[in-house]
Formats: sequence, structure tokens, C-alpha cells
Amino acid sequence: MRTTQTGDTPISVVDRVSTVLEAFNGAGPMTLAQVTARTKLPRSSVHRLLEQLAQAGWLARSPEQTYELGVKAYELGQAALNQNRLLKGARPVMHAFAQRTGYTMQLGVVDRGDCVYLAKVNGRLSGPTPTAVGQRLPAHVTALGKVVLANRSPLPDRGAPGGLHLDDNGMLVRQTALSITDLTLLKSELQQIRDRGGAFDRGEAFAGIGCVGVSIGPADHIYGNLAGLSICGPVGALDHRKLLGPVRIAAREIWDRCVAADLADH
Repeated sequence: MRTTQTGDTPISVVDRVSTVLEAFNGAGPMTLAQVTARTKLPRSSVHRLLEQLAQAGWLARSPEQTYELGVKAYELGQAALNQNRLLKGARPVMHAFAQRTGYTMQLGVVDRGDCVYLAKVNGRLSGPTPTAVGQRLPAHVTALGKVVLANRSPLPDRGAPGGLHLDDNGMLVRQTALSITDLTLLKSELQQIRDRGGAFDRGEAFAGIGCVGVSIGPADHIYGNLAGLSICGPVGALDHRKLLGPVRIAAREIWDRCVAADLADH
């Protein structure tokens, strides 16, 4: 596959297309200049890709020469949601939990150092919470992300650990004043998470918002290394340790549903 050179890093055609499409995640309609600024790709390359993606239906171009995600992007996204076995197993459990307890429940995966939320069911006791389906947050600041990281291989001592995001000083990026930025502290916390079987977030991702997270499945299974479940609400309204057990029971029910579906196909 052909590549272009940006600095010292070759970027494939697929990488460039992916970078342009991902620029629209969480953004409204954007101009060529705005997409160029977000992607940091050459303006000529961005313009060519925007036009090609618009012609193919992945993007939509307005008369004002702004771009946004097109019909094909929505169709593919909906297809991904409809065929996702984890989502199928989780949705009824999440709705029942939120209705029974009043707490907001979230399902997500860890991808390239980020926690990505796949589903969210609001509970009356949690009140407004800032997360949204499709949103990305640094995995090390979320309960859901940390519990998945704890199930994975030990973090290295140097470099971008396991794809986690570092700032210019080599520290883990900060989301709030309470976020863990030191790799040694994060390693210690991940060990505690493994010992207790769940992770806590007390204002690390959003000020004043707490979460309790558990993995879905054991560490040696794809769900355990990929997906997690969490409940969230105001920090003062969550008894983190008391709620860990109920969240683990919900995660186990999702796990049982997914395993049963896997076995039915064999």
C-alpha cells in the first residue's frame, strides 16, 4: 500500500482515511481548515480525502463547504451496534440494573489507550452524568478503563505504556486534578484492582463524578481483556465498596449471556 511521509512517520492510505473520519468524532460540521487543523495532515491531502469520502457517502458536504459524517457512516455504525454480541447480552441486564438500583450503568471497551463507551442506561439516582455513547476518555482515568488495563499484561517501565497517552513531559495525561499521572502510581493501583476485583474512580475523569468498574469475564478471555461495566454518579452519592458486589453480579450475568450465545453458534 502506498504511503506518504509526514516528518519521520510514514502514514498509509488507510491511516489517513481513518484519521480524517475520526476527526468528526464529537465534532459538528467542519470546514477544510478545521479538519486540517484537527488531523495535522497536509491540507492538499485532507481536501482530496474529504472530496473522495463525500462522493462515496461517508461524509456529507453542505453548500457552505462544511463536512460532516454521511449516511454510510451512520449505516455502518448501526450495523456494528446491531451485530455486537456483547451489546446484545448487556442491554437487558443494564436496563434491569438501572431500573432496580437507580444508578446509571455504562458498557465500554479499551481501544488504543482510550475507554470507549458502547452503551449507557441512565438511572434516576445518578442524576446528569457527562459521559456519552461513542465518547473516548483516557483509559487510566476511568474505572471502566482501569479494570480492563488491570487484566492485561503488566505495563512497561518506559515509553507509551500499553498505548496509554503521555504528555510532553512523559507523564500520563491529566483529565482532572485527581487524575493519576505517574506510571508507578498507576501500576500500584492496577495491582489493587486485581486484588479486589474492581476499580474505583473518585473524580479522576470528571470533577465530582465517581464510578465503580468491573471487567466482563476473566483476564484470560477477550471480554476480560477488552470490555468492562461501570456505574456512575456524584462522588458523594456512591458507596464504592458496597456497590462493587452488585456490579460484579451484573457483569457475570452479561458474561453468562454472551458465553451462552457463543456456545449456541458451535
